[in-house]
Amino acid sequence: MHRTTRIKITELNPHLMCALCGGYFIDATTIVECLHSFCKTCIVRYLETNKYCPMCDVQVHKTRPLLSIRSDKTLQDIVYKLVPGLFKDEMKRRRDFYAAYPLTEVPNGSNEDRGEVLEQEKGALSDDEIVSLSIEFYEGVRDREEKKGPLENGDGDKEKTGVRFLRCPAAMTVMHLAKFLRNKMDVPSKYKVEVLYEDEPLKEYYTLMDIAYIYPWRRNGPLPLKYRVQPACKRLTLPTAPTPSEGTNTSGASECESVSDKAPSPATLPATSSSLPSPATPSHGSPSSHGPSAPHPTSPTPPATASGATTAANGGTSNCLQTPPSTSRGRKMTVNGAPVPPLT
Repeated sequence: MHRTTRIKITELNPHLMCALCGGYFIDATTIVECLHSFCKTCIVRYLETNKYCPMCDVQVHKTRPLLSIRSDKTLQDIVYKLVPGLFKDEMKRRRDFYAAYPLTEVPNGSNEDRGEVLEQEKGALSDDEIVSLSIEFYEGVRDREEKKGPLENGDGDKEKTGVRFLRCPAAMTVMHLAKFLRNKMDVPSKYKVEVLYEDEPLKEYYTLMDIAYIYPWRRNGPLPLKYRVQPACKRLTLPTAPTPSEGTNTSGASECESVSDKAPSPATLPATSSSLPSPATPSHGSPSSHGPSAPHPTSPTPPATASGATTAANGGTSNCLQTPPSTSRGRKMTVNGAPVPPLT
């Protein structure tokens, strides 16, 4: 079964780092002509003296290269979410800069440009940050619809909700949360604890940071999670087939009992005149077949067996034992309902 693997941040560094300064993207800016991205300050300073891309040497613009670059907000959000603490450190540097130079004005600058945006407002999380979450039992869609009536009548205040609140680090995985719930409620090992966001089950390797980025949680309250207890699925153990040894026939039929060469047994052989040789007709391998044709008495040929049919068809030998000829000299047989005289 295919399993999802987690990628290390070091494997993504070539796509998240600026080739000019060697650091992670800050105000990521992309060249329109070749789609290579750099830090805004790095590429602006570079294009003051050059008109070609620093990575692929594509001409950005003949006279005004700054017209061919665009701010890439999506790439910058990805960098902030993948690199822990980068957004927080960048906002602190900007606040320190404008505090040291209060007369500096930012034309058309936003709160993010001034460093006044908090990490909670941006939605970025760090591994060591504490996340508040709420956990409750998952009732299902049908149970929620059945409880709408009492809630509308005002009887819902009588029932105490089973919501619990926790404070956990953002790097904690769903698997750790499920183990905590199992130990807290003494769930037997034959049952499994599954964590959900609304009605969707969560992967065990998801962290709280991943859930905050994947699902629409705006951090205006605790992270709403649910859990349910289900019987664990038993894995079926398939019987292992024996290893075929050398010289062993693994096919369903033996060498002499193939479907195409298998002949009926003498007991079930139909009584026809073609199965009895005529005295005037020499059998195969008789001396009369090589000399002049003359009437010569021949002994009755025994009925063809399975091995005989295989040998005659293939022209070779067979490993099966041949059926000995019958001891009776003659037997009554019928052809089209008429009796045939016994053989002499």
